[in-house]
Amino acid sequence: MKLIKFLIKIIIILDFILISSLSANSFKNLSVPGTIEFKLNNIEYNKYLRRGMKAYVDSEIDGKKNIKKKYKKWSNANIILKDKSIKSKIRIMGDWKDHLRLPLTSLKVKILDDSFYGVTRFNLFLPHTRKDENEVFWTLMLSYLNYPSLYTRMVVVDFNGNRYRAIFQEDATKEFLERNYITETVILKQNDFGFYLNEFEKNIYNKNFSSSFVIDNNNFLKNDISNFIASEAISYASDTQFKARIFNNNFFEEIMGKYSSHGLADINRKYIYIPFKKMFLPLYYDGNIEFPPNKANCTKKIDKKIFKSFSDDFFSLTNKKLTPIQKCVFKDIYSEYLNTQDEKQNFNFKNNVSTYGTKYSGIKEKIMDFLNKEKKNKAQTSKSIIYTFHYNNKYHRCFLDVLNNEISKCDKINNVDYSKYISESGTNIKLDDFLAFPINLGTFDNTVPLIKLNGEKNEFFLSDEATFLFTNKKIKNESIKFIFKNGKSKLIIHGEFENIDFNFSRDFNDKNLEFSDIRYGKNLLTGCVNFFESKFKNVNITGENMVCEDSVNIKNSKGEINNITIQNSLHDAVDLDFSNLKIKSLNINNAKNDCADFSFGNYDINNVVATKCGDKGLSIGEGSKVNLKNILITESKIGVASKDSSLTIIDKASMDKLETCLSAYKKKKEFSGSTMRIKEFDCKNFYKKIDKDNLSDILIEKQI
Repeated sequence: MKLIKFLIKIIIILDFILISSLSANSFKNLSVPGTIEFKLNNIEYNKYLRRGMKAYVDSEIDGKKNIKKKYKKWSNANIILKDKSIKSKIRIMGDWKDHLRLPLTSLKVKILDDSFYGVTRFNLFLPHTRKDENEVFWTLMLSYLNYPSLYTRMVVVDFNGNRYRAIFQEDATKEFLERNYITETVILKQNDFGFYLNEFEKNIYNKNFSSSFVIDNNNFLKNDISNFIASEAISYASDTQFKARIFNNNFFEEIMGKYSSHGLADINRKYIYIPFKKMFLPLYYDGNIEFPPNKANCTKKIDKKIFKSFSDDFFSLTNKKLTPIQKCVFKDIYSEYLNTQDEKQNFNFKNNVSTYGTKYSGIKEKIMDFLNKEKKNKAQTSKSIIYTFHYNNKYHRCFLDVLNNEISKCDKINNVDYSKYISESGTNIKLDDFLAFPINLGTFDNTVPLIKLNGEKNEFFLSDEATFLFTNKKIKNESIKFIFKNGKSKLIIHGEFENIDFNFSRDFNDKNLEFSDIRYGKNLLTGCVNFFESKFKNVNITGENMVCEDSVNIKNSKGEINNITIQNSLHDAVDLDFSNLKIKSLNINNAKNDCADFSFGNYDINNVVATKCGDKGLSIGEGSKVNLKNILITESKIGVASKDSSLTIIDKASMDKLETCLSAYKKKKEFSGSTMRIKEFDCKNFYKKIDKDNLSDILIEKQI
């Protein structure tokens, strides 16, 4: 027994060392293996080979060898691991026939009901299609420049016994966003349907649009609110002032233009939309990286530790050392990055006003004239362009008769159909001999107002259906009150705060408030109070009677909080995401759902008192590392739940009147099980003491 206790203590010490040493980069990185084995049965393998052969010999477009969509059908495949096989779907990947080296092709892979080392969708490019190790170099470098970047590495693929080198690159999914500390949101790309048009169709479309946007991550489109967010993103991207909304875009375009200009082509650019900021993050894709001599300034010097870290990461991903020109390029670009100012302005806000400029202003006027004058629909012509948009809280589809240049028909469509129109998978209508693709106009409705609060005041009344912003560079020794007088008001707080007391309360009684199972609003905010990118020192947070999904949500923040006290939450009381926080005391009473949620971060809490939690007292998940000293949880459904690759370490825990005291399990497919370790544990009046799955562990040193 003494030996077991000693080993547990050693494990706990090692865990603490691990927690304290975690960095942003190590959190983002994956551990995808260097070899990937696929196994297809004979029927599926033969189908895949036939599609590849037909794609190879099929017609040419504009004199260039092109892979038609009809050959990009999915095949069933198993990915073979040491201890199990993972069901997946695969298909041919790529636009051009350089992706075909039969029997091998570039592959798109999606995992079914599981994940592949935390990845659910990825591509395997034949190396020559992405400039071999240069693709790894560029994506890795962009991650060092603080841009969200798709995890990329060199691998060996075993495909039904055929072994070859390939470039592994994850898709831009929910999992990718979260590893980069971004809540799941819209990813935009330009519609590439012009790639598939005949000459007649191209001439018509070129007269009526320059380019339109679609949603790259279709899984985000789940409901009316996500559709609105997508529509809003499309509207801003279609605006003449679009580039002013892209984070650090000047620097991004400068370095891309220097070495990766192919990635600046309209059809290759992708953008991550941050709704409450009305801003976009650029996402690199398909740059065709080249390093011509004499472009980089090889005399520039950077920190040796940074350069060694980058060199080591590159070697682990490629099993090759940096070439002299790669060394030169990294030093040149990284030194320039340090001199930029834009990258330090992480919390830039853009106003809500859209000029909705020249790109679509003409067609918008035609559509509004048709709708406002209630013109009757005419017979649908065989040559029309479809325009889709969100207007007056409804989804619409209008047909432009291209021969007469007038709107012939408009109708309303449902949420599901609209999702198809604006998504990458898309929808088109065959009108006789004319292929009518949709052009997405976004929303014509006003967005949720953003109201900046005067930071010199100490009391604020939030009376509008709006998002309020309280931001200051640094505030000390203040007591600030926020009183919510509208159930749809949201508050964002950003800054550096020292010796500050924040107090939140509700001053309205609206029995007609309707709540759905949608966790977020039109600005993708879950909290009534939302701290973003803030730094705390000796801060107190007190709130009561909040009605949002989270009473208080703290994201992308760090520092020390003295006390958080939340009373009477309609849903969750406290939600902490993507943060590194030390909290002296956490006191929660009467939350209808979870009292406190922890995800994607490192959290150290000395004292916890949680009472009357409708679901979990403490919910710890998504790879979080949480150290708890003394906790008391009573009159709740579950005491502590540790899930999805999280590590929970508790010094002393007391619980009473619970359905389940401790729970540990895997919930999301991209994660594994979890671990909970407790030195001293006491639970009374419970239905079930411990509930765990076979992927998780709960270790208790002493039970009272």
